[in-house]
Amino acid sequence: MCGIIGYTGYRNAVPVLIQGLEQLEYRGYDSAGIVCYDHRKGGFFLIKEKGKLAVLKEKIGNFSVDAHVGIGHTRWATHGEPSRANAHPHIDASGRVALVHNGIIENYAALKAVLQKKKVRFVSQTDTEVGAQLIGRCYVKGKGKSLFEAAKAAIPQMRGYFAFVLLSKDNPDTLVAYKHSNPLVIGLGQGENFVASDVTALLPYTRQVIYLEDDDLAVITRKDVRIFSLKSQTWVKREPATVHWNVSQAQKQGFPHFMLKEMHEQPVVLRNILEKRISKKGDIFFDTMTGGFRSRLRQIDRVYMVSCGTAHHAGLVGSVAMEKYARIPCRTQVSSEFRYGDPILSAKDLVILITQSGETADTLAALREAKAKGAATLAIVNVVGSTIAREADAVLYTHAGPEIGVASTKAYIAQLATLLLLVFYTGKLRRKIHPREFKTLIRDFRRLPEHCAKVLQEGKRFEACAQKHFSRRHFLYIGRGYNYPTALEGALKLKEISYAHAHGYAAGEMKHGPIALIDHEQPVICIAPDSLTYEKMISNIQEIRARDGIVIAIGSRGHHDLEKMADEFFSIPRTQEVFSPILTIIPLQFLAYKVAVLNGRDVDQPRNLAKSVTVE
Repeated sequence: MCGIIGYTGYRNAVPVLIQGLEQLEYRGYDSAGIVCYDHRKGGFFLIKEKGKLAVLKEKIGNFSVDAHVGIGHTRWATHGEPSRANAHPHIDASGRVALVHNGIIENYAALKAVLQKKKVRFVSQTDTEVGAQLIGRCYVKGKGKSLFEAAKAAIPQMRGYFAFVLLSKDNPDTLVAYKHSNPLVIGLGQGENFVASDVTALLPYTRQVIYLEDDDLAVITRKDVRIFSLKSQTWVKREPATVHWNVSQAQKQGFPHFMLKEMHEQPVVLRNILEKRISKKGDIFFDTMTGGFRSRLRQIDRVYMVSCGTAHHAGLVGSVAMEKYARIPCRTQVSSEFRYGDPILSAKDLVILITQSGETADTLAALREAKAKGAATLAIVNVVGSTIAREADAVLYTHAGPEIGVASTKAYIAQLATLLLLVFYTGKLRRKIHPREFKTLIRDFRRLPEHCAKVLQEGKRFEACAQKHFSRRHFLYIGRGYNYPTALEGALKLKEISYAHAHGYAAGEMKHGPIALIDHEQPVICIAPDSLTYEKMISNIQEIRARDGIVIAIGSRGHHDLEKMADEFFSIPRTQEVFSPILTIIPLQFLAYKVAVLNGRDVDQPRNLAKSVTVE
């Protein structure tokens, strides 16, 4: 949610900020703006607009600005409607301090009331402006207070989860940045430095970065970066890291949409994960898991899978597998409910946090709740150096590379693959999987990238199906066992990018309500690969056909009985049931994508959604 970019250096700041915001568009936003210090005029150049970056760029084209420092922002509305007044950056009442902000200042109303009593006039509805005005009040020129000191004085008065970057007229070569539960990363250059909410914005200029930790307050000039920890009240050194993927991986490379490109990257993602995690001898290894954590894993009595959205569906698959192959009771819960449910936890419990960004606000809060209650914590994360990755007791990176499309595809496949590797590893560690069975699982796992590529080759058939049904407004998805979560994920994909109404159900629940929805107008997507409950699924499909329902079936190759009873049939290569969700989701991704395109939707940036949800 929201995007931040800041720059100080020798370049013209305006194009740097605009390019940075373009790299952050995928995060979701409804307005955008920049503010720079114009050296020629000796003051702020501020411009912001409601809508997409194209609107802002058109406005900026009318101006000539001599600026080498500035901050920019794309806003996803929380407090106040999308408008020019509510867009960032915000300027304090004195006109000397500018601020961009991600997250929420939870006590903004109380702070605003106090400031209004002091005759501070507000021009927006946002909590962000409260931060700008509060820091502005603390910033007293000529009385020994720098912008750093003003921020340091104001921050303890603010509650919530947020990050911000500040710029002052009085010291226009310096940026001040603060992180608390929302991501901020500093980019290191030669004679220039950057700050952003995501490394994607920095890659055109540098791969050397510093990931700020919670309550870090950074002072950034073109020559150096200094970091003060508000926790320890000392200046600290944070070691730089190198980003190992490049800007071309975050570009479309000839595809019409990022989502389609990322769907086609799934075989490569799978192959990379398996090569990194399975040795030539067929053993699973995790380079980021210590011996101490492995010992603790042997003693675990219960597992919780905690996550949001698509990651929650991956957790549901992982939970079924964990109970079958590792024989550990496993409970799956959405992060927001886990945190506020006062979970009963002990040192014998393992809480697995699943998140693409590693910054999801509810999942981060769940992690901290679990740690406070003494449970072991393991993060499954895509973004290296993210907050959840750093704070968990152990982390497994999914190595999916940058995912720009808001609707997750390759990151979901990577989460499934990583969870299954963890399950098999744990089952072997606890002697719950026989060596022969383990060997067979690894053999079949290694075949998945090739199977995945074969399913992707069916793209034209998926498009023909979408052509028939794209104008329909209601869809039902059903599955059993490992593919009940696939039904949920398939329905979510369609909702996210096409705005059609879609529901996922466990097929065994058909007679407990959903069967009332069946008619000749609503497609029912039936996920029925080889499985323990295949015959039960066939019975469910017969019930749908008896009520004149439209059946779109996904099954294993060679299931001619299923093919004959379906109006549309898509086959996947035959594999063990535990691996089937990795293959059955691909046709559903394609169906959602094609329906969205045919309806003229913004596939990569669907309305009201954001890639990284950093507020509750």
